Amino acid sequence: MKQLIASGMLMSLLSTSALAQLQPFTGFTRQDLKDDFIYATDLLKKQHPNPYKFTDTATFNRRLDSLMNRLDQDPSLMSALRYSPVQLFNDVHLKLDYDEERVIDVFYGIHHFPLATTTFKDKIIVNAKGEPIPFGAEILSINKKTAASLLSEIGYATYSDGFIRTGSDRTGVNLSLFISLVFPEAPSYEVVYKEYGAKNTVTTQLKAVDAKTGYHNRNLGELPFNTFLKRAYVTKEYLDNESTGVLTVLTFMLQENAMYKELSDFFAEVKKRNIKNVIIDIRSNGGGNPNMSALLYSFVALKPFDNVFNYRTKNIDIHDPENLLNGYGTKMGEEEIRQTANFLKQRFDYDSSAGFYYGNARLTEGSIVNYPPDKNNFKGDVYILISGGTVSAATYFAALVKNNKRGVLVGTETGSGEASTTAAWFNTYTLPKTKSRLTVPMSEIYFMKAKEDNGRGCQPDKELTFGQFQQYIRAGKDPEIQYTLDLIRSGKR
Repeated sequence: MKQLIASGMLMSLLSTSALAQLQPFTGFTRQDLKDDFIYATDLLKKQHPNPYKFTDTATFNRRLDSLMNRLDQDPSLMSALRYSPVQLFNDVHLKLDYDEERVIDVFYGIHHFPLATTTFKDKIIVNAKGEPIPFGAEILSINKKTAASLLSEIGYATYSDGFIRTGSDRTGVNLSLFISLVFPEAPSYEVVYKEYGAKNTVTTQLKAVDAKTGYHNRNLGELPFNTFLKRAYVTKEYLDNESTGVLTVLTFMLQENAMYKELSDFFAEVKKRNIKNVIIDIRSNGGGNPNMSALLYSFVALKPFDNVFNYRTKNIDIHDPENLLNGYGTKMGEEEIRQTANFLKQRFDYDSSAGFYYGNARLTEGSIVNYPPDKNNFKGDVYILISGGTVSAATYFAALVKNNKRGVLVGTETGSGEASTTAAWFNTYTLPKTKSRLTVPMSEIYFMKAKEDNGRGCQPDKELTFGQFQQYIRAGKDPEIQYTLDLIRSGKR
């Protein structure tokens, strides 16, 4: 499964957002961009494993026509990215990246929103101290646009699987950049906000800043407070006074030996300290190998469980090979294309009645019925922190916990589907006119014998209110971690 962490995700967000500007692009025109949008759509209709999974052809075509009409009518060429059709496929794994050299001048040319911000559901929150608007204040509107409408405007960068609407959780420090892209020429910003506990709103004017200052200010954000626990792929913390261990897992891309060592070390220390509660934080975990999700679950499982998943796709053909790139970012050669095609043909069998190719035994060899708990499995209480940044194999881990009734999920809906998502292998194409890169997953993966997908992620068992969120951040506490610790103290699960 695709990894969506660290610099890779940041570069994707920056390169994606940088097109929504007012200055001309370097090396291509509005028509070039539109031509590539249409090309990408046609390619995805052929290459995506299930392009109409969450829609129908008539609705899709109507929405596409609307996007292209808006692109034609928008006086700002640099607002174009918000009309990207990639978002219409409702697939968190689809990615459209732009050549940095072609957009960097544009990025420097706009006016930037001056404050660090973050989100809580459909709200925008000030995320820095010592600024004209107090830390933790709720921004109600900017330049007459409500917070909800602004978050809707940046939907081109926050789409998730199916009907999930927690993608803004993944914007991180870039939220203020996306806000800037909605008002790229604004010399100032009229901000209406409300402080914590206040009854009345306040209106103020903030002067726009240049790109360098905007970048600096965005990185002054107070949240997330737990950056120490994100210094490595897997980090461990032991709160003896709370009888709680905190395990932060940022990826399931690790090799089995490395993952097993990290997990066994943590749970051995938990046992040595006689810790009664474990919090597993996967809020920023972009996925990886689902078998590593099962490995982690084996350390908290109380009985054998099924680590069962299967693959399916509408097609196994390689389309438009002349624009296909290999893993090194260069044009894929004929022999590489033949090997890729043979790999798929050997692993998928066609079911004409269903209209899908299904993965055969060569693809399900890692799928295990009655997967045993680890010999050092933890038997205490388990809490899992999730968010819209919990994607792919990370959602699978959350689903294992939930479906086996082994723990409490705390946070917001995961960013990919509980029953299935797209995954496995990815083809990357160079778009002809703009030289942008389109990454396409080749297969769907269904978890735990699921047959249907309702387009929703794992739902939390416990969810913070906005008031609780504000109280925790004002106290300098990580909201979900502190909420969970308070839950543990209360004895209420």
